[in-house]
This record gives sequence, C-alpha cells and structure tokens, in this order.
Amino acid sequence: MEKFDDILVNHVGEFGRIQKLHFFLVCLTAIPCAFHSFANTFISGSPKHHCQFEGALKYEDDAIECAIPWDSDQDEWSKCKEYEQYNITSLNSNSDFNCTSESDEETECRSGWLYDRAIYGETVVTEWNLVCHKNWMRQLGKSIVLFGKLIGSLILGQLSDLFGRKKILMFSLLLQVTCGVLSSFSSSFPVFITFQFLLGIASLGVYLTSYVIGKDIQLYVKANVHRPAETVNVTESVGPSWRTFVGISIAYFFTIGYIILAGIAYVIRDWQNMELALSLPGVLFLSYFWIIPESPRWLMTKGRYEESIKILRNFAKINKTSLPEDCLETLKAIKTNEHAAKTENIKALFCTSSAMRWKTLLIGFNWLSNSMVYYGISFHTDSLGLNPYLAFFISGAVEVPAYFVSQLILKRLGRKKVICLFMSIGGAALLLTAVIKDYKVPVLIFAMIGKFCITASFGTAYLYSAELHPTTVRNIGLGFSSICSRVGSVAAPYILLIGDYTSIVMPLILFGAQSLLAGILVLLLPETQNQNLPDNIKEADEYKLTMCKQLCTGNFTTDDYRSVETKDTKV
Repeated sequence: MEKFDDILVNHVGEFGRIQKLHFFLVCLTAIPCAFHSFANTFISGSPKHHCQFEGALKYEDDAIECAIPWDSDQDEWSKCKEYEQYNITSLNSNSDFNCTSESDEETECRSGWLYDRAIYGETVVTEWNLVCHKNWMRQLGKSIVLFGKLIGSLILGQLSDLFGRKKILMFSLLLQVTCGVLSSFSSSFPVFITFQFLLGIASLGVYLTSYVIGKDIQLYVKANVHRPAETVNVTESVGPSWRTFVGISIAYFFTIGYIILAGIAYVIRDWQNMELALSLPGVLFLSYFWIIPESPRWLMTKGRYEESIKILRNFAKINKTSLPEDCLETLKAIKTNEHAAKTENIKALFCTSSAMRWKTLLIGFNWLSNSMVYYGISFHTDSLGLNPYLAFFISGAVEVPAYFVSQLILKRLGRKKVICLFMSIGGAALLLTAVIKDYKVPVLIFAMIGKFCITASFGTAYLYSAELHPTTVRNIGLGFSSICSRVGSVAAPYILLIGDYTSIVMPLILFGAQSLLAGILVLLLPETQNQNLPDNIKEADEYKLTMCKQLCTGNFTTDDYRSVETKDTKV
C-alpha cells in the first residue's frame, strides 16, 4: 500500500513549481517576524543623556560642568545626578556665562533630562523618560515581545492543530499588522507594552504556522520510503539529501528581515513612524488567504479526505502529473496508521527513563543558552559601537555565512560536535572581551565572532533536537525545547541591564560563560548522524553509556543509536 509521501512523490511531484512557489511565499513571512522581534533595539534605543539644567538648550551645553558632576567610573557626565545648588548667569547675547556652585552635594534630576539627538531621534525612552530609575522599563519593552512569543508557542501551536494551519496563519498576520499599527499610536508606556506583547504572540503565530506549512510543503520532496508513515515531522519524512536544508531554510529569510531592519531604522529615526513602516507592509501578506491552500496533510489527519484530494489534484495538475483513482482509500488507510503512532505525552520525556530525562534536560538547556546568547548579543549592538545601526547590520549579516558554514560541516563532523565547536569558540570569544574591554572595535569584532558561532549552533540545534527524540515524542520534545528557548530569550534583556551598572562587556562575559558551559555539556548527548532515527523510547534508550561514566573516564564516544546504518539515512 502506498504511503502519503509516496503519493506526493510519485503522483503530485517531488518539489514542483507550485510547491516551490508556496514554500517561497510562506518563507517571506519570516521577514516581518524579524522586524518585530528586534525592533525594540531601536524603538527603545537609549541616547546619551543628562539632567536638564537651567539655561541648557541642547545636550552637553557649554555650561554643563556647572550643573552636572563627572562620573569617573563611566568616564562621562552623570546621567542621573546634578549638583544640588548651582547658579548659571548669562553675561551677554554671545552665550557667555558665569557659573557658581554653592555645594558639591548631588541630587536626582529635578527637571527631567536632555538627550543627545546625534544618533537616535524620538524613541520610547525619550517619549516617557525611561532612564535612571526607570531604565528597567526599557528592557521590559524588549523582553515583553519575547514573552509574548513564549505564550504564543503554548497557545497557537495547539490552535493550528485544532483549527488548521491557514486559519491561524491568517489570524496571526492580521493581528501582527493591527497591533503594530496601534502600537505606533500608544499614548502611554503600559499601552505600548500591551501591544508589544500581542505583537510577540502574533509574530510567533506567523513564524510557527509558516514553518509548519513550509514543513508540509517540504515533505513533497522525495521521502525516505524505507521508513513507515508516522507522526508528521520534517526530519522523519524528508529525503536524506534534504534533511539538513529544510531544517534551516526559513532562517535565511528571518536573517534577511534582520538586515533590512537596520536600514529602515537608520532612515526612519522616529519610533512611531518606524513602527508604522515595519507593520503596514504586512497587509500584503493578507493576500495569502486566496493564494496559500490549507495543508493537505492536516486535512487528512482531520478526516477531510475530499478536500485534501482536491488540493493534491490541483497541485498535480500544475505540476503536469495526476493522482490515481484509489487515492481516497489510500489516504484513509494512512490516517488510521498514523493515528495509532501518536500515543505518548510530555510525561514520557521525564518519567519513562533516566536516559530520556537527561537527554531532554540537556538539549533544553542548550536551547535556553542558544536563545539567551543570540538575543542578548542582538539587543546589545546599540552599546557595542559608535554607530549602532552599522553594528546591528553586521550582527545580522554574519548570520548568512554562519548558517552556510554550519550546513557545510554538518556532514563531516556530526550534530553534537558542530554545536560543541561553535558554542565553545563563541563562548571563548565573548569571554575575551573582558581583556580588551577598553577598545571598542576589538570588542565589536569579538562580539560578532560570538554572534557568528551562536547562530551556526542555533541553526543546528533544531535539527539535532528533532533527531534526538524518538518518533512517539518528537513533537513534544521539540515543544519543550522551544519553551526553554523562549525562557532564555526573555531573560536576555535583563542580563543586559547588568551592563548599565557595570561595564558594556559584562553581559558579553556572562553570555560567553553560558555558551561555553552549554557547548561542553552537549558532548554528553549521543550523536545522530548516519543513524536511523529511533521510533520509540526503548530504541532511544539503547544509548547505554552513562553520564557518570563519561565524566569519570573522559570518554565521550558513544554507541549512540544502535541501529543499522543505511545509505538512505546519511546526511
């Protein structure tokens, strides 16, 4: 009996024109997702500032030394203090002045702040004075979007399984545009962060459902027909030569959005206009309602066979192929077999065996570390260079070769060695910023080396996690790893807050230590390259070498998954 993937390969076409078009279109939606994920780097940008004092009309007025104390620790005028008593008297129309100070006592800013407009225009920070004792609110603006993504990952993934990929995609696209536009008209900071939170949910919904739809389209590529039809997952059903590519492809489009954001932010310095410019183009994606069909695979799982067949016949027609007459009966039989395979729940990750529990926790910690360092460096670019727009652009640009290089060496080194290599090198580069902290350009270079490495590792982690978990809990395992990733990203802005009170390299040092630790710990996991993926937890537990034995003997080689290597499983 033919399997669903056999039908797609033999009768619809492996990866025909219509599949390529749909795949390209859904990948495009990752671009605005990148916009809203990182927009607060500029929207919540904090320019140089000091207390507003009498007679000052611009930042760093000539009379500043009369009113503002010098902060020797930060090597700049104090941002949050002014002298308690001072007197500035203008002598003539040429702005000559006489300055007298009656006390060296310092006090908090009493008349607000003056901001340096050389780099940033109007931002959320200058709009509501989110400086000094309110500085934590600036980081809240960054983390609230990522917290929205965490909530979205818990809700929208389940809703897409319940109501369909297309409906949730269209709902998320509409919510993304609406909240982005309304956010630009926010009248207060609480209103602003409310819309930013909803933007996070919407962006996750767009990216998640686009990725799922993309996976279903990618499954049209020739499948590994030596494996039985099981739970739908890109790493299970995609042909060997495509398994690496399909796990990373949509990330390239996310990086394109990352890079474009630097240009938009450079041209549009006002935060409200910037938010509008980032949100309004999303209206174009609403046309997908008439262009992108529902996933035939999802329709099949819901028993809507006729609708699934109708879409497949349309694909076949465009690809100049045809479906067999008995296709309906085949789909019904496949659905019954696939339903029987979905028997596990999240308890199986932690309660079935100690090996599965440790693997789940270790890969979860790796995801948390990857995401924390990735978003931390991305948000920290406004503090790393003389030009935050250029630093942000470079931070995005290094992702393209990072993904490419990781794909090239995956075949040679394997999953866990690639992750360990990149996370260790990246961690070491970030730790070295402690030695060169007084030199801005070298600090920026080493930070970008860290960003390159963590991006390469991040791109590999998803593929590795999918292959590490057995079929019956693979989607659940990926869901748990994704939650760990979101927790790490939410924490990243608050680690950056430490730098405001210490040094700009302190967050980089903390990120470096986290990356190095996670890179070393991944060696305790089994390798999945050139191995048949485990179908159940029992097969996965054939990895017998314990963590204790590895740590005590220093032997990090494993028997891994003890299944027969075949030509079809090589990547």
